Amino acid sequence: MKATRNTKISRILRENRNAVDTIASINKHFKKLNNPVLRRVLAPRVTVKDAAKIGNISVNEFLKRLENIGFEVIYDDETVTSSPIEDDKPKTTISNLVKLDVRSTMNSGADPFSEIMGALKEMKADETLKLINIFEPVPIIQILQEKGYKSWTEKISDNEYHTYFSKEVGTSHKEIVAQMPISEGSFEEIMVGFGGNFKEIDVRLLEMPEPMVTILKEIETLPKNHVLLVNHKKVPQFLLPELKSRNYTWIQKDIEPGLTQLLIFKKE
Repeated sequence: MKATRNTKISRILRENRNAVDTIASINKHFKKLNNPVLRRVLAPRVTVKDAAKIGNISVNEFLKRLENIGFEVIYDDETVTSSPIEDDKPKTTISNLVKLDVRSTMNSGADPFSEIMGALKEMKADETLKLINIFEPVPIIQILQEKGYKSWTEKISDNEYHTYFSKEVGTSHKEIVAQMPISEGSFEEIMVGFGGNFKEIDVRLLEMPEPMVTILKEIETLPKNHVLLVNHKKVPQFLLPELKSRNYTWIQKDIEPGLTQLLIFKKE
């Protein structure tokens, strides 16, 4: 395959298992890719350009490392400018600040994703989350941007970055859901169309964010021309932008209170 500045890290890892060690050698932060949960949630969101920024090297140097292990690469001829999030930095002092330091979590090799999502869930509408990390959390910024958060980052040192997240006014889960690629046809018609090519899972008893992590894991290994049937407590609104970013479509059916079924699949 050809690798460019816009190639997703998840695709690189699928194409060449040795890529994990190669990328990890660039910067200690990338050793977190050995964590399967972190890899499933974040790698599909990170491009070569993003990873180069996190690793504090040029895009072309990153591509060179990939070329050394057999990838065909297209080198970048664009000048990478500073992150646009810097332009959104407020000019006044922030009030109602909630601080979350995930450096110890990251350094232990654990995944801070649930910590971050949990902190955001507890926040009030007028509060701002100050996330302290060991690098600029580009994947988290992208995920939360799709959930209606604006952000900006301050670099304190090479191992300390402060990223601020606040909710954009007027963005709601209902608006996000309205933008999702819902499938045509009825639930039953689609199910019949796949015949016996389906896998069924039940995530109703799992604690957040395990339902989303489990579903993302299942669709990664879902065979071609198969559908994933999910039994869920409700429509998982945080999951839907993730499905869209991976080119999956979905349809739901409310069975009873506390049970909603989802069919998730790729349209050919």
